[in-house]
Amino acid sequence: MLDEIIVISPELNPGRGGLSDYTLRLAEEWAGRADVRFIIPESLGHRAAALREKLPASGGKVLLQYSAYGFDRLGYPRWLLRALTDWRKTSGGLLVLMFHEIWTFWPVLNKNYLVQKFHRSEIRKLVSVADVIFTSTPSQAEHLREFTSAVQVLPVGSNIRRTARTDDARHAGLAVLFGLQRSRIKALREMQTELKSLAAAGLIKKVTSFGEGKTTEGEQEERGLLSELRLQEGFEQAGALPEAEVSGLLGRASFGLSAQDELSFNKSGTFMAYAAHELNILSLYADVVGPEPLCWLTHPGELWRGLTTDELKSRAQNLRSWQEGTSSWPQIAERFAEGLQLGATSPAGRAGVGSE
Repeated sequence: MLDEIIVISPELNPGRGGLSDYTLRLAEEWAGRADVRFIIPESLGHRAAALREKLPASGGKVLLQYSAYGFDRLGYPRWLLRALTDWRKTSGGLLVLMFHEIWTFWPVLNKNYLVQKFHRSEIRKLVSVADVIFTSTPSQAEHLREFTSAVQVLPVGSNIRRTARTDDARHAGLAVLFGLQRSRIKALREMQTELKSLAAAGLIKKVTSFGEGKTTEGEQEERGLLSELRLQEGFEQAGALPEAEVSGLLGRASFGLSAQDELSFNKSGTFMAYAAHELNILSLYADVVGPEPLCWLTHPGELWRGLTTDELKSRAQNLRSWQEGTSSWPQIAERFAEGLQLGATSPAGRAGVGSE
């Protein structure tokens, strides 16, 4: 009999990226090894009692995909944290936590300060009863280690599977800007001066922007920022695209534009998609003497001053090797499988794949 794994996630909509695709990729990797049952708290009316009714009274294996704002618009899903803490104490089941987000940090005089102080306290209680704890970035791990040393860093995987060939298909001067609209606008704002210089020198000739999160206001701002670059071959705002088309665009481009800093790249599926597709990532956070993968990124100033084709190719290949070695989906799924003790004896009930 296969183990039943209960996965609690704030969302489960294929193709939306984020935790939806993350959770579904895990289930795909566990095919033939586990029966996965999904619980989406929104369907429970965000009630602790309703959640406890869906969990095994004795034993069981539960994985929580934690994103505070994903579960609660104020960033403090107290009912969820308390319900799982109580369940772990009374059921004797196995609880694995993956913190994609922790609490947020506000000045003392901000009205959200107390809310997040209580949030932190509830997370501490949950962490104290959990069996295995993961988080996506070293900085979040440092904060969680205030409660326990047993915190493992596990970067996210690429949200786009590599289906396109990239060997000889690169278009010189084509840069892609992929991700949620707010992230794309942030990158354009931060890199505007440098991108104008690269455009004027003909090193970037065209930018294709695409991804989720479209708003009319955001589209207008993005268009304005792209227009100001005065690109030789112009720009394109492609919007949301199917996964295969995204992979094709990433496979044809020479550069990926990123505003992810050293604290956030580990939890960016977009960053990992760039790396998986062997792109040169243009970033203001590139650091040739920094740790991996920052040392494999390319600062716009470096490109403007001149880098050889061999150097750019080497950096892109190293980025891909780094991504495959740290956050490929088989590796991520195996880390969770170890934490959930797949194949080990468990008093959990048995059920088929489904959602609640």
